[in-house]
Amino acid sequence: MRFALLLAPLLVLSGLAAQAQTYLAQQCVLFGEAQYRRLDGTIEKVAALEFPPPTIEKIDMKVGPQSVASALTLRGRLTYRNRGPLETQFVCLLDAADKPLFFYALPVPATRAAPTPFGRGPSGTPPPVATTALAPRPAQKPPEPPRQSLPATAIRLRGLVREVGGKLQFSPCDGAPMALEDRTPGQELGKALRALTASQEGRPMFVEFYGAREAGPGGGIGALEVRRAAVETAGCRERFDQREWIASGSEPSWRLEVTGRDMMLNVLGSPAPQRNAHGGLSRPGDGSVGYTALDDPGFTAAFEERRCVDPLSGSLFAYTVEVRSEGRSYAGCAAHNPAMPAP
Repeated sequence: MRFALLLAPLLVLSGLAAQAQTYLAQQCVLFGEAQYRRLDGTIEKVAALEFPPPTIEKIDMKVGPQSVASALTLRGRLTYRNRGPLETQFVCLLDAADKPLFFYALPVPATRAAPTPFGRGPSGTPPPVATTALAPRPAQKPPEPPRQSLPATAIRLRGLVREVGGKLQFSPCDGAPMALEDRTPGQELGKALRALTASQEGRPMFVEFYGAREAGPGGGIGALEVRRAAVETAGCRERFDQREWIASGSEPSWRLEVTGRDMMLNVLGSPAPQRNAHGGLSRPGDGSVGYTALDDPGFTAAFEERRCVDPLSGSLFAYTVEVRSEGRSYAGCAAHNPAMPAP
């Protein structure tokens, strides 16, 4: 049962190729630009950014009399005639023929507050801000609240959560929708859903969590601990393949992939990704796990099981990461392959 619940994709993203999603993004920004100019004459241009690439979710909802079939999420820039540009997250709602119906922005400044508690309890303390720095972060770290004990029957689940008629509904990646009871500390799951979907009823959020079956006839699932929550993700269709870790951060945008043999760091603006074989998983004794490149001891990655919130998207992760390469330090959030045992 546990393994079946961790398997194959269902329906977060459509099967569109990257080129098709980029085309839809361009159609959406042209539509949005016309709408925005009618509202504000100082807006000069709306543009889609190439990184991160746009993502599309299949949905089935209505906004007034309009039927919405999908939601395209993209990173973009608003350019004004009389002040500096604004980078933000855009959402474009499309009909069944991929025609834009609605276009709106979700401001995401770098200082955006976390949508959920940082720790596993209401007294959690914030993790380090996910930014790039030339100097290493301080050695002293805020204490992490103790992890709440989970029942032996708890299982790890992946799927989509949405609010329908004022109640939570969970659609596992390999099953039918069922009722969901939020029993996470401080109702962390519900807070994340409201923050990441802007409280739009019916809009799905991808989530990984530990849960247990509710007792009684027609009992659904009780969520006990959130491990990951996001709307800007491939969700159930995400493919880790042989990768054990996927991590990312901003300022500048970067991405790290770690397999059982090597690790690859791709920093926006660099001429080529940095790829090196590593010497295997190490445990320095401070609660973290890490990797060091065999032919470049200055290239390291350290993961810590500590709540992390991406400052741009607001996505929630169970791990923080610090990557060091060529004298620079990159801090960000990481996801571990759910098909592999936890480190």
